[in-house]
Amino acid sequence: MIDAGEPEEAIGQGVALGGLETSVGFLLRLAQLAVFKDLLAALKPFDLRVTDLSVLLIVEATPGIQQRTIGEALRIQRPNLVTIIDQLEARNLMRRGPVAGDRRAYALSLTPEGEALLRKAKVAHAKHGRKLLDALGDFEAEHMLVALRRIAAL
Repeated sequence: MIDAGEPEEAIGQGVALGGLETSVGFLLRLAQLAVFKDLLAALKPFDLRVTDLSVLLIVEATPGIQQRTIGEALRIQRPNLVTIIDQLEARNLMRRGPVAGDRRAYALSLTPEGEALLRKAKVAHAKHGRKLLDALGDFEAEHMLVALRRIAAL
């Protein structure tokens, strides 16, 4: 067990958890909730949700990407992704364009407004990331990322 040198907050606050306190899945869920709470607060000034940021980051990194590919990468169901993209497009942060050879598909790209907002949101996202790394203490972040990738691949 890794000792970060700081006391852990009581999990369950005095409630017997029946072994959940040593369950990887349970602790991952608590960690996810804490991470999302902090990230949502960081993104609030930009009126972005975590999924919005994820979509914008992927489109920035892969201009012309198709909706289906984003959905597969982020594991977002098609109807939910369509709603997300509709909302980002309505805010003039993203645009849909034609895909050569496929009239049913759309190529996605950021608008100048989307690029500007994303630049600012990425600063807040980086601060959030540093906060998470600080929470790990001496634990090596790369080991954590490797372990999380292995679990995500299940």
